[in-house]
Amino acid sequence: MMSLGKLITLKTNDNEEFKLDKTVAVKLEIIKNIVQDVDCTSNVIPLPNIDGKTMTKVVKYWKKHSEEGVTEVQLKNFDQDFLKMSHSELHDVHLAAKYLDDNQLKEVIIQEFLDRIKGKPIEEIREVFGIVNDYTPEEEEEVRRENAWAFE
Repeated sequence: MMSLGKLITLKTNDNEEFKLDKTVAVKLEIIKNIVQDVDCTSNVIPLPNIDGKTMTKVVKYWKKHSEEGVTEVQLKNFDQDFLKMSHSELHDVHLAAKYLDDNQLKEVIIQEFLDRIKGKPIEEIREVFGIVNDYTPEEEEEVRRENAWAFE
């Protein structure tokens, strides 16, 4: 069993280290399992799929959401400010949350993606997500006819 002090260090793929209070870090099932399963004397947990820039954002989110005495209104305001990032940054944070199995953060980000595309024309959504339209105009018209309810 890993011998732990009060801090756990998460090390990103670009060798940036984040020291977190154990109570914050082990809220995530994946970190808790690593802490329980790994047999070594180091408190460093490698995160090979996450870079430092992205992890900085994730840690900021975790810390705010584990603060004592924070109201729902304060968290909602924090989340609104937190989500003010580019599409690519949001995508990276989503991938990190997925890798870390942080369901709460994943849900917040997915809702933000949905809010960003709601009511937008399909061409704009394709541009935002980098989706290439590989339908011919005839095929696209057929799909629109068959699924008219989705385009109302």
